[in-house]
Amino acid sequence: DRFEAREKLWADMEAKGLTIKAEPHTQRVPRSQRGGEVIEPLVSTQWFVKTKGMAERGVNFVRDGKMQIIPQRFEKVWFNWLENIHDWCVSRQLWWGHRIPVWHVEGSGEFPTTTEYVVARNEAEAYVKAREKF
Repeated sequence: DRFEAREKLWADMEAKGLTIKAEPHTQRVPRSQRGGEVIEPLVSTQWFVKTKGMAERGVNFVRDGKMQIIPQRFEKVWFNWLENIHDWCVSRQLWWGHRIPVWHVEGSGEFPTTTEYVVARNEAEAYVKAREKF
């Protein structure tokens, strides 16, 4: 049980003098609507798509006249959005079954990252990259 494990961990830390102090505090704990279980964050690898290159192409196409924004008054919005773009975190989409071109290389990596990854267009390319890397 995670709650018992926390109590034991805290007791072990106190026994070794690793704690500074304990203070009671009020905290909102999110709970599941169905079962009432405490919901805790799950730390996982976050995946991002670099968007700067795509954004620069979009800006240049409009500036060079290769693409036209209609109505023209929205060009300002277009440039503002693309010139201030941030990398896109696709990790949330993965929960819904979207796939990204990343392959796990089992048995690689060092603690705490026990698995390394390669990014490739297909499985054959991923295999070649993994062989080169490891």
